[in-house]
Amino acid sequence: MYAHRARRWTGGGDRLITVVTLLVLVIAAAAVLPTSARAGAADLPGTSIAVDGQDSGRTFDGIGAISGGGGNTRLLTDYPVAQRNAILDYLFKPGFGANLQILKLETSGDGNTTSGAEQTVEETQGVINCKAGYEFWLAQEAVKRNPHIKLYGLTWSAPGWVGSSMYSQNGIQYITDWLGCARQRGLNFSYMGGWNEKGGWNAAWWKDLRATLDQHGFSAVKLVASDQVSSFSDVSSAMAHDADFAKAVSVIAEHYPCGWNGPTPISQYPNVETHCPSSPTAKALNTPLWASEQGSMSYNAGGLPMARANNIDYVDGRMTASINWPVVASAYTDVGFADQGLVMANEPWSGHYDVGLSTWATAHTTQFAQPGWQYLDGASGYLAGRTSDEVGSYVTLKSPDGHDWSSVVETTRATGPQTVHLTVSGSLSTGAVHVWSTNLVTGDRSQWFVHGQDLVPDANGTVTMTLQPDHVYSFTTTTGQHKGRAAVPASKPLPLPYSDSFTTGTPGQQARYLANMEGAFTVERCAGRAGTCVQLDTPAKPLEWQSHIQTPYPYTVGGGQAWSNYQVSADVRNAQPGSVGILGRQSNLGGTVEDPSRVHYYSLTLSDTGTWSINLADGSGKAAAPLTKGTMASAAGLNTWHNLALTFDGSRIYASVDGTTVGSVTDTTLSAGKIGLVASGYLAGEQYDNLKVSTLTDLAVPVALPPGAHSPEVVTNIGYATTGTAVNQWQYSGNWQSGSGNTWDDTAGDHATLTFQGDSVTLQSIKNPSNGIVNVSVDGQSPTPIDLYNTSNGLVSVFTRTGLDSTTQHTLTVTVTGTKNPASRGTFASVAAALVSAPGKPAPTPAITTPADESTIHPGQVTIAGTATAGQLITVSASGTPACVNHPTDQNGNWHCNTHVASGPLVLTAVGMDPVTGLLSEPTAPVHVNVQTTG
Repeated sequence: MYAHRARRWTGGGDRLITVVTLLVLVIAAAAVLPTSARAGAADLPGTSIAVDGQDSGRTFDGIGAISGGGGNTRLLTDYPVAQRNAILDYLFKPGFGANLQILKLETSGDGNTTSGAEQTVEETQGVINCKAGYEFWLAQEAVKRNPHIKLYGLTWSAPGWVGSSMYSQNGIQYITDWLGCARQRGLNFSYMGGWNEKGGWNAAWWKDLRATLDQHGFSAVKLVASDQVSSFSDVSSAMAHDADFAKAVSVIAEHYPCGWNGPTPISQYPNVETHCPSSPTAKALNTPLWASEQGSMSYNAGGLPMARANNIDYVDGRMTASINWPVVASAYTDVGFADQGLVMANEPWSGHYDVGLSTWATAHTTQFAQPGWQYLDGASGYLAGRTSDEVGSYVTLKSPDGHDWSSVVETTRATGPQTVHLTVSGSLSTGAVHVWSTNLVTGDRSQWFVHGQDLVPDANGTVTMTLQPDHVYSFTTTTGQHKGRAAVPASKPLPLPYSDSFTTGTPGQQARYLANMEGAFTVERCAGRAGTCVQLDTPAKPLEWQSHIQTPYPYTVGGGQAWSNYQVSADVRNAQPGSVGILGRQSNLGGTVEDPSRVHYYSLTLSDTGTWSINLADGSGKAAAPLTKGTMASAAGLNTWHNLALTFDGSRIYASVDGTTVGSVTDTTLSAGKIGLVASGYLAGEQYDNLKVSTLTDLAVPVALPPGAHSPEVVTNIGYATTGTAVNQWQYSGNWQSGSGNTWDDTAGDHATLTFQGDSVTLQSIKNPSNGIVNVSVDGQSPTPIDLYNTSNGLVSVFTRTGLDSTTQHTLTVTVTGTKNPASRGTFASVAAALVSAPGKPAPTPAITTPADESTIHPGQVTIAGTATAGQLITVSASGTPACVNHPTDQNGNWHCNTHVASGPLVLTAVGMDPVTGLLSEPTAPVHVNVQTTG
């Protein structure tokens, strides 16, 4: 990933914009495709392409993708075997899907590297565990499907013992040890990089790395320098002045040569990646040039710019490999960049996945040309005689034996139909030309990767075809291409209740559905009890990839993002002085936010001294703050197991230790989210067992809850890019500019308006040294001036209005004043998001139909039955005593349970529970029954 995506200079002067939360439904957003506004346009001039087998050109190295940078492959490992194999086939199997030719892997170092943290193979220097993590597993699966795939390693984060920089002898040792693990796992890596997007390298370090790898039997591993955003100019210049450095480096690789577009709205995808230069000095060398990371776009809509970039990487910059970040979108949807990859695979519990348009955009090259084929420069260029990609581009490659050829043509910027004439000569095959095409702006998947009618060359070796705009076409004399198909289960959320005793987990791997956000939590043998537990393995703060990310503690998370009212509990054990704890209602900030300290959750922590506290992390990046705390009668101690339980019932939060409620607090900040495990520091050896997420109807919940249904407020995060005229959409008047997590404007009188419905609204903005004063008002009332100046840069909730009528619509207005704090360098306004709160709704109330009210039944076994919303779990109470707990309804909404009743009057009530949220219904009206023996 682009290391500077979270901070870039934008707008007026030296204005620094910081990325902000965008809690949107990633799956829904990912389904959106860019639209074409070109209907009815006039035909464009035709293009004649001379496909001459005697032409010259560079050697094609392949199209690939990246696993890492980081945590984006995590949930794939937990998929059911059938669906996991299908996803892997779509990624790696030749002639089936993306047919990837290069797989680039993170070497993993326990630090968060975008969407999560990945476990190192060497927590302590010299102590190596080659079974750690999942990247080697992924590589093995890729090689199993395609033995010719090229493997490529690169470091983002590193274990703490490496020190303050990978550009050191310790860094070289770590790379060497990691490659040793790869070899032990039967993997031969073809390429190795240095430190992802981190400056500070020098030629001497690369020469030392080359010498060390040679000494340890890795002379066949080619070095790729330097995986930065300015590699082409920096590396080629250094090579020109240092022959030994030039000899050590085999590939010059730059990130995002077409520009980085992570925060770009999908509607703008047709206008990005339109120019992909390298540098004159780099092109003058004989060293291969690669776009070693690009993409960072939706797995569906990103297919359009990908089809263009895969061509013009070569046409513009003579790059012979293009590698997409990432390979798969297999992380929880609330982490940063969660919708990006080739396949969306974030529901291992259901087995559901979605093969994106980007898969088939990739296949248009990879299923038609293999590494080792040669580009034909005379048959690679821009359509309609243009000198840049104004209406489309084309590349042509020939097979090593000089017989077969393939041309890939994209029309992503065309304004109308155009004709292409391909004339073959120079000993290349003049047989039938097979044509495959994809419509890049339709959601109709039957128009993706379609084998059309074959073309037969005329007497001059020419084939002719009319091309439509917003398409990619592959013309080829090869065969064997296929559009793979597999049955996909329906999508469904992870339901409550949920539990894991970790007995089936794989030692050394993350526990099922838990995803490390910082540090390494893995399944290990329990200390002080039998069985297996989750253990924190990280002994020291890792060398973080992004120095501005300074998460002070490790944590791992999982579960249902809609879970609202529930109890999370786990056994915990302090191995070192400090605190261990559990998390609830947890969510990361999503969108383009990748900082793991920017997180929302409630936690219950217990220290070895006996101090417990209920804490709130508010997404600001600051350490979680105590809401309430206390001290146990005796110290919890070290190496002793305790049970922690955190219960959520609407706005009430309860803490229990070893089955005893120790405290409670009322807080309305967070309404739903996942669960997790946390430690107060990098305290290797801390352990967790018997993780359980219970419904509030569970008899084991050790809290006396007040009667009734308590639904928390529903908070909707409306990001600045959510625009339109409907409710919960922003409208902008004036010269607003957007990007990098907010929108800004410094023209006095310009304004942003949000129509919303709820009982409160909070405006979030960026404060920084260049921002001025804005006026904020609700429903046209007197404006409140808000100073957005601050000496540092960050997201801040700057305005809140409560007590609104939730049954009517309201308007929030932000107006640029053109004024500022005297200390500010500018008068910019900033809009990042609005948080709109509305009253929560309880689950629908079920009904008891049997027995009837005021009826008489016999004592003994009795059936209680009724109706409810399909999928609800029903709990029945008999005169205040639970009789049936969490009985499921069928698909028609019917339910029944059996219980034993004694003689006497009986009062039956039932409540329903939504297993997706944990919310309860109000109880049914009482059903009065007379239980007696009749003679």
